[in-house]
Amino acid sequence: MGTICFVILNYKTWREAAACAESILKTQQGQDIRIVLVDNGSGNGSEESLREEFAGEKRVHVIASEKNLGFARGNNLGIRYARSHFEPDFIVAANSDIIFEQEDYCEKLREIYKEERFDILGGDIVDASRTRHFNPVARNRQYTLNYMRKQILVSWAKCKMFQLIKLFHLKKAIAGHYGVVSDETGRDVKDGSKNLTTREEDGKAVSADSRVDERMKDILLHGCCLVFSKDFFKQMDGFYDGTFLYAEEEILYYLAGKYGMTLLYAPEIGCMHKEAVSTNFVMQDFCDAKIFYFGNITKSYRAFTDVGWSRKSCICTEYRAVFCTGSIPWNPQLRDQGDCKKA
Repeated sequence: MGTICFVILNYKTWREAAACAESILKTQQGQDIRIVLVDNGSGNGSEESLREEFAGEKRVHVIASEKNLGFARGNNLGIRYARSHFEPDFIVAANSDIIFEQEDYCEKLREIYKEERFDILGGDIVDASRTRHFNPVARNRQYTLNYMRKQILVSWAKCKMFQLIKLFHLKKAIAGHYGVVSDETGRDVKDGSKNLTTREEDGKAVSADSRVDERMKDILLHGCCLVFSKDFFKQMDGFYDGTFLYAEEEILYYLAGKYGMTLLYAPEIGCMHKEAVSTNFVMQDFCDAKIFYFGNITKSYRAFTDVGWSRKSCICTEYRAVFCTGSIPWNPQLRDQGDCKKA
């Protein structure tokens, strides 16, 4: 029975990250587990608080970056540490606002792998109200250059729209449409009575208020909690690191398809996702959060087009989580020989 390593990425919300780690320690007793807490340049004492919180727990390791590396590179920092120190069979990359409640999570994970030999796995992820299910996100989504150009244009336009809404103080007029209300302190919060979470089926958005009960392969998985098997690391070293925040799971889905990897949704395992805790901690204004989201996802989609449709002969980073722009996998021996196929 090999090690299962949990990588938890924290930014400024150490109490949530600690709660996530505690939920793993509580529910996975008797399992061969390690937990890597990555403080992503919080600068607010999170690293010190986490070290103090788990000072006597040998299964928990706290590492830190000097600055905020973003989602992909922050996770990759923890993944590299986990692989070099523990050689795990599986790495579970989880947001700090994830809570693990399933006592047989690790056992089920191993059983599913024996049956499916997946590269990347996502379970049934629910929100705190247990009324929204984040997986599967979409099935058979086709990414084309025209599709990505449209995504860039739409996200850029929405960013500009919320900048204008903020400028002209129109937030109250549209907040209800987005399910946002103000609490007693004046802080913007989501209206829990409005379920705005959807999943994509046959290219159409449908409500995600019920669990999908059957396993599904080659689907887009939510990035808040992903399981990587040892097979995944035979071809990739982690997330594509050309983004700062958002769209990482979409790029992962696209790259995995290029490599012929298996992405699996399995409802037998699951967790609870509080959703956007770090973003809400930093940005308590609804418009600021939307500007932040659409601004960053626009940049991520532009990076996505560089990954898939660049005119350059090859795209290379310090990780092998990128492919040549032809149909062959990335080969480090070919990088400097000009043998990568052109787009």
